[in-house]
Amino acid sequence: MSTQTKKAFTIVELLTVMSIVVILMGILVPAMNRVRRYAKIVTQKGQFHEISKGLELYHNEHQDTYPDSGPVSQDTAGAGAVTVGYCGAMKMCEALMGQDGMGFHPSSRFTADGTGLEPNGATIDLYPFDLCASIDPSVYSGPAATKPWLATNLQARIKYVDVENFKANRLQDLYKWNVSGGVSYSAYDNLPFKDAPDTFPNSTIGDVFQRATIQTAWCSQRAGQKAGMPVLYYKADPSKQVHDVNTIWVPNPNVYNFDDNYAITMLGCPWESLMNVNPHPMYLDPKLFYKNTINTKITATPKPHNEDGYILISAGWDGLYGTKDDVFNFTE
Repeated sequence: MSTQTKKAFTIVELLTVMSIVVILMGILVPAMNRVRRYAKIVTQKGQFHEISKGLELYHNEHQDTYPDSGPVSQDTAGAGAVTVGYCGAMKMCEALMGQDGMGFHPSSRFTADGTGLEPNGATIDLYPFDLCASIDPSVYSGPAATKPWLATNLQARIKYVDVENFKANRLQDLYKWNVSGGVSYSAYDNLPFKDAPDTFPNSTIGDVFQRATIQTAWCSQRAGQKAGMPVLYYKADPSKQVHDVNTIWVPNPNVYNFDDNYAITMLGCPWESLMNVNPHPMYLDPKLFYKNTINTKITATPKPHNEDGYILISAGWDGLYGTKDDVFNFTE
């Protein structure tokens, strides 16, 4: 009677295979993460390219000027005017797609409340729709007397980007605290954001990294959806010539002014429970803006990249402005 010998792996063989698998995983996982991150950077650069095309269209239709990026220090709407933190990221979003995502109104004065002036000097709301709810103008439920004006309003609108390809978010939809209770853009005075954030949306274009989450407080329709950090926008001042990291305070002589988006960096990270639990490095040290945007190919006099145009900044993978993974619309 013959007997069959059962073949099996020995413990040593199993341990050897497992060790090889662990070593391979240790090599492959970091490599795959690097590829994933690089792919995101490429996608972000692609978004910058689309934004740049929109800004060029705006530039061509507005006396060869790009949208201003300086923070609004005074809402000039008239009686009861207050200081607001309406800055570069918000102005770019409005210029490309309007505060309500339905296009830019050429009568805009780039105020936080989105108002223009009627012929008699009275103020009028140029962006009456809700970016979060995406109200259809055809089913507008407001006063019937305003419907003819709404039609005229929409006919005047211009979309400089395909709004389907961009995610515009109101600041108060990103942060867990009430943005209107925060502090505004100024590095010199702690000034409040304009009240009633449900009326004054302060919209920004989100980057592709989607580090934040839409909060329920003001936007229940999109609650829980992933959202990008605001893309920062800085316009060059052609009257200035320098890029000096040591002369950034008032009066600022530099081509670019870090203060143009101080309102955003002061808000901290939207995934924290309170403001500035994990502050942005660029908020703690504004000099980082100049160090990160200097053109190292020019050695005679410190100059920024894109000194005749504008700079776009994504907070990158970690969602923090001023760290090594920030993405810019220029290359070294």
